[in-house]
Amino acid sequence: GQQAVLEYRVFYRRRYAEAAFSSCRDVQLPATGGLAIATMCGRYGAELCTAQRWLDFQGDKNNGLAPLQIRFLLLEDGDPEPE
Repeated sequence: GQQAVLEYRVFYRRRYAEAAFSSCRDVQLPATGGLAIATMCGRYGAELCTAQRWLDFQGDKNNGLAPLQIRFLLLEDGDPEPE
């Protein structure tokens, strides 16, 4: 029996995730003129996308891009860091 990583968890501070999302929110694809975030948020598209939904799609092993399942867990300021 060999061991392999099938899923992992990533902990981000919510303010970091929101800032990263905000920096990408208005990026346009030159080829289409549409918003890049629309293709990076799965079924939610650009209008309903949030930082958590964006990260969830990026980490979904069924999106054709993620090599394994990645769970993004957002921590609030003051939350203890997980061990």
